[in-house]
Amino acid sequence: MNFIQRFMVFFLVPPLLAAAAGEAGKPDANRVVVRGRRPDQMRLEYPGSGLRFFPNGSSQDDLSTHMKRQAAFDVVPAERPSPFGFALPRVRGQDARFTQLFIDDLPLADPYAALPLIEEIDLPAFDSVETSSGVAPYELPAISLRGAMRFQLFDDEPLSTESDCAENLTGKLGIRVSSPVATTSWSRFDFTKNDVKSRLYFRQLNSKGNYRYYDDNGTPLNHDDDEVIQRGNNHRASQFVMPAFWWRRGAATLKAFGVWNAAQQGLPSLIQASKSNSASQTNALGLGRISVAWDLGSNNSMNAAVGMISDHRTVNDPGGSILVVRDHDDRRIITRSGEMGWRGACVGGVVLCRVLIRSDQSVISPQGLSRGVVHVISAIRTVAPESTLGLIEAKADVAKYSGGVSGQVQPSWSVGWKLPAMFSFESYAQLATEVRPPSLLESEGDGARIISSPSLAAEKTTHLELGLDQKSSEDDRAIHLALFRDDRRDAIVIVPSSISSYRAVNIPDTSSIIGVELAAEKSLEILNVGALRGSASWISFQSRTGQDNLLIPGVPSDQGAISISQPLFRRAWRSVVARWTSRRRGVVYRDVANNIRLPPWWIHDAAFDIRWRCEIEGLCSRPVNFDIGLAVNNLADTMATSYSTSSGQHGKTGYSDVWGVPLPGRTWTMSLTSNF
Repeated sequence: MNFIQRFMVFFLVPPLLAAAAGEAGKPDANRVVVRGRRPDQMRLEYPGSGLRFFPNGSSQDDLSTHMKRQAAFDVVPAERPSPFGFALPRVRGQDARFTQLFIDDLPLADPYAALPLIEEIDLPAFDSVETSSGVAPYELPAISLRGAMRFQLFDDEPLSTESDCAENLTGKLGIRVSSPVATTSWSRFDFTKNDVKSRLYFRQLNSKGNYRYYDDNGTPLNHDDDEVIQRGNNHRASQFVMPAFWWRRGAATLKAFGVWNAAQQGLPSLIQASKSNSASQTNALGLGRISVAWDLGSNNSMNAAVGMISDHRTVNDPGGSILVVRDHDDRRIITRSGEMGWRGACVGGVVLCRVLIRSDQSVISPQGLSRGVVHVISAIRTVAPESTLGLIEAKADVAKYSGGVSGQVQPSWSVGWKLPAMFSFESYAQLATEVRPPSLLESEGDGARIISSPSLAAEKTTHLELGLDQKSSEDDRAIHLALFRDDRRDAIVIVPSSISSYRAVNIPDTSSIIGVELAAEKSLEILNVGALRGSASWISFQSRTGQDNLLIPGVPSDQGAISISQPLFRRAWRSVVARWTSRRRGVVYRDVANNIRLPPWWIHDAAFDIRWRCEIEGLCSRPVNFDIGLAVNNLADTMATSYSTSSGQHGKTGYSDVWGVPLPGRTWTMSLTSNF
């Protein structure tokens, strides 16, 4: 048996046998079926700014669709592969390659690039995804000043159940087709019985990536050679499998999950003369995590976890259009991790305490490079947030690094305080510091587009935030306001080194980002079929570095989003909802010296979500639910942006502010999801 077959046998045979037994028996006349519909999102309750997203409707099953509706988050469109095969999310305009990523409370990120594997982890595989900007919530064992994402495998209290089996066996099938030609198909199976839950998720992605884009032929200041062409050598194919298991017996709870992902993609060159190059990258990633928790009584518990990540990537560039100094690069990164922790009530039972010790060790072969880190994380949280003190959260993380990292012991800490509500207003404050050494990608390069920078210093950041939230008791109005400041010393940024390569550098002076974040949501009863739900969010930045007050490269002057959804038709399991999203990105500079300036742009998306239940006799032997999504991204067909230099020259280019990848034109997407 191969890898996939073993997982199918282990996870599917017991549920199918149980389902067959249930079908053979008589239906339970006392069975109650509860059908619930979650909102698309809800705010997290902690001293900070965070949202929880749910898969809800076909066009909303893509996490990037949710994130694009928020000014605090920004992602590269899925139809635009990045040079490194990752969709790079940004939090509050800052480079978020180091956003902490978790499955439940277990950290998960590519150990080499320190990048969350956001492109290869789908929202439909999980019950929900939590995103936070600023300091991470107490439940996550990380300081994470830029932001954090938490993928939840199993909801503790699901809001809807629907099953005709003696046990609960449910499934979902989905397919998404986009133009330029790309298809994604996935399936998910869930089995629940008493104190056992299991899940098996498959996903297949195939993309030709041959979108149209505006090409300046490498000379944006020369208009005569500009043209609109199709992207070449931009195909991508990947297979993703994720099994998960949850089991409780007495005081013990066992959780386990694994991920197997194989991807193959072409690497497009930024040089037009190399459009027909055959550079390619393959990536095989496998990981496994298993954790055990013991309930010790009196609100005390212990937990332990072990895991391993194997990441093998190969780059081939026979034409020499991508790699810097050679035509082949092959490296494997193995990371082994282990952790133990305790949590429970302390200080007279009014505070929840937590202590976690985590060790990670990464080895790169054939280079023989290694890096290890041991984290000792302690956290406290007040138990009764409704008390006069409000909700207080505090964390400390002392990390000891090995493997050539300057300043081996790196302490970080965070304090958050959410005051009690007053006249429906809630205020909070946060203060935190974090020390982040360079990742292996930054210091060692990738053998392709990132040149090594072994002399990088660790980045040190101080974060201060003040916030105010207000929402109505009917949940038809919400307002969020936050003021924040990040001061960084030796900030690490990746900037262009040549026309086809990049390099990580330290900004030698102290750099600061001061931001104002404003978000508002409102429901209006315009049509009888349902309320119009509108939201708008905007962030303004002032980013400065050094005595010359230069803007930090990659951080826009502001960014915002406007989102509207309106039901057009609604009955029980028959509905049509129209959606509109507009995103703005302000002025941004691509280089440290601020010689290359890109002006603002707006991108507009539209979508229709259709829900329908087939209950036609003879056509459907039993009720089957369908979600249909129709979406048009980049409705205005924006492909190019203006370009100006410090000397006053002007041109036009297809380069965006995200890693120099050309912005694709209009794309059409149709998706279909079926529950059974």
